[in-house]
Amino acid sequence: MDSDHPSAHRYTRPFDRFPSRREHEARWAELTRAIAAAGPPTGEPAGRRGELTVLGSGIEAAGFTRADERLLREADHVFHCVADPATVVRINAWRPDAYDLGVFYDDAKDRYLTYVQMSEAVLHFVRAGRRVAAVFYGHPGIFVLSSHRAVRIARREGHRAVMRPGISALDVLCADLGVDPSTPGMQTFEASDLLIRDRRIDPGLHLVLWQVGIVGELDYQRAGFTNRHLPVLLDRLEEVYGPDHTVVNYVGARYRGLDPVTAEHTVAALRDPAVQRTVTSASTWYLAPTAAAPADPQVLRRLGLLKPGQTVRPPDGPLRTIDEYGPRELAALDGFADFRVPAAYHWQEDTPGARFVLALGEDSALRERYVREPEAAVADWAPPELGTAERALLARREDLALQAAARGVRQRPAPEAARRLRTLLTRKSAARRLLRDGSAGWPSIRQDLDSVLAGALYPWTGLYGTPDGDLSVYVLGRAGDPPRHRVHVDGRRIADPRYERGVLRWREPDGSGGELRTEFGRDGRRRLVGIVGALGAAGRAVCLTEYPLPETPPLADLVGGYRSETGEGGEGGVRVDVAPGAPGTDPRLRVSIDGEPVTAAVLIGPTGFDVDGVTVPFARAVPDVPPCLYGDYRLRLPSRPDGGAELRVSAEGVALDGQPVPKAEASGRRLGWQDGPDAVPTADLTLLLDPITLHPMLHGTGRTADGEPFPLVGMVPVDAEAAQRLAERPRFGIPAAPWAQLTALAAEASRDGGLFWWHGWEQSATALRTVERALWEGGR
Repeated sequence: MDSDHPSAHRYTRPFDRFPSRREHEARWAELTRAIAAAGPPTGEPAGRRGELTVLGSGIEAAGFTRADERLLREADHVFHCVADPATVVRINAWRPDAYDLGVFYDDAKDRYLTYVQMSEAVLHFVRAGRRVAAVFYGHPGIFVLSSHRAVRIARREGHRAVMRPGISALDVLCADLGVDPSTPGMQTFEASDLLIRDRRIDPGLHLVLWQVGIVGELDYQRAGFTNRHLPVLLDRLEEVYGPDHTVVNYVGARYRGLDPVTAEHTVAALRDPAVQRTVTSASTWYLAPTAAAPADPQVLRRLGLLKPGQTVRPPDGPLRTIDEYGPRELAALDGFADFRVPAAYHWQEDTPGARFVLALGEDSALRERYVREPEAAVADWAPPELGTAERALLARREDLALQAAARGVRQRPAPEAARRLRTLLTRKSAARRLLRDGSAGWPSIRQDLDSVLAGALYPWTGLYGTPDGDLSVYVLGRAGDPPRHRVHVDGRRIADPRYERGVLRWREPDGSGGELRTEFGRDGRRRLVGIVGALGAAGRAVCLTEYPLPETPPLADLVGGYRSETGEGGEGGVRVDVAPGAPGTDPRLRVSIDGEPVTAAVLIGPTGFDVDGVTVPFARAVPDVPPCLYGDYRLRLPSRPDGGAELRVSAEGVALDGQPVPKAEASGRRLGWQDGPDAVPTADLTLLLDPITLHPMLHGTGRTADGEPFPLVGMVPVDAEAAQRLAERPRFGIPAAPWAQLTALAAEASRDGGLFWWHGWEQSATALRTVERALWEGGR
């Protein structure tokens, strides 16, 4: 389809040549291996002179000139780092062999390392004597470190390197807001640098602040930034301008037929979290001058640059050095050796929405009608494959709506896919099967999983906190409908937590609350990033990482008696018992061999465990109920929401609310009965030991007299004295404060049947980690 036909209707069909994600990733794999093998540059003059042309795609989608198009078509190799999906589609249609530099972005990854890797990828082919074109969005020399670095190094090494200008955000801001930088003058600052280096703001000049949506952030977040440091910037602006001065939150229009964002707010109004959410990584702020500055004859005479009284530490030089190979640059180069395209990287498909955006840029008649009658213009242009959701987005004639349609609407998982994902994320055995068998036949699994993670809290169940434990958050997500989540901050339960679009939110009556985004860190551990406390200037910006679970199952999972492997001559083996200490003693698990306690480490494997030279298969568990699982369980019953029942399990038998259950049968950790008391006529239960409190718990299914099933959970209550002893001995590497809060919550919940804190945490963390690993190994 990639013809030169002038009509917009040439975009109604897919492009004839368009790469697949797998082809793109294969090219990157080959290139990064070659860069890693080449190692750091030697600094010697180039053997063969290469050419580098750096282009800007402008602010508008696919804002290329005919000359730019010719350069891209004729280059030996093409790289691009652009923010708009339609521009990606345009470049890939011209050059199916193009490399998307966006693969180097990754969550929590230092952006400087990303920029170095971008420039090194571009330079690789230049050093081989090839003609290379690199496209960056906007103006390629404004807020683009990697383009300047590549040009400087290429020139220093003897290659030809040029940068062609593009239209930047500042250009369109001046045009849209009617700002003339020469009258009376203009200051522009990168927002973080303004604060870090205490730059002097002159309120007598136009002020333009860049990258306000990522102030104080050095890494990259695919899900977007939380504006957690924005109050620091507002404090500085209020010092200079006062709370009532107007700030224009400006975002240039990227698509033809749309208007720019020119929202006006006072400094004070920007402290509202709802207003702050309108500030994005694309936002630029403009503040008009407040007064005319008088001329200073002495300064005019002397032209001094250092103001009297300045105490800022002088920098090493006036400009940042970006063309050297120090430790951080070498670390970026080392990253090529094991680099793989991140699983969360969005591969841009050839979408009809993107082609509509391209058509808008080239067909003035379509564009004029789109401004007047957006819905009719879309309907007349639309090819059959343009879905209902994409049509509605395009017809809204809004920046983000067009971007979403161009990117391609991610459909919610089909009911069967949603059911399968829930099974994967709540059953470790199913997740392990996916790791073993792969996800062949489920091409949308990555998109389906991302959709679930952004809309369901249960995969994020866990314990999160700071390294020293001074702030912790417990999340127990539910998969029901409606979900009844439990969230505790520093041990205090939060009322009515809400989770949507990947953000956990709550509000307190006093105006405080929290906004925490769920995400994965670079180490693969889950974490919560955002604000806790006062939602405004006084809020605490936090990054809470999940406390890691033990790599092997806790000893609590092994409670019971076992026989070791048979010895020589067919003997029955020794007796091995795993049980907690006696009530009132030090709360920890003990292992004994033939009644004698041992202190040797327990090595747990897939089919058994070893202790003190003795091998114990799980299959040789003693069939008796372990005595440590005896006790008076508080049983939670749906038929008694305010009361529950008492279930006694002992060596003498089983009783429910004091009434014996004569037909109860127990074997190991299984307990069941039929023809029991009216409260629970039939039950099938599993007994276990809670790893947190080391108290017995149970779960399973009961049935009414009519055979209707209902869930059963129960726990032996933890008294105050036992809870105190537990709190005094932190385990599993959890800091003291969160551990004390966790044991207190578990003890409180034990009086109402228990909450299975540990098991929900372990199930969520393990299953999600296994699924992510399976997708990673499968290239998803």
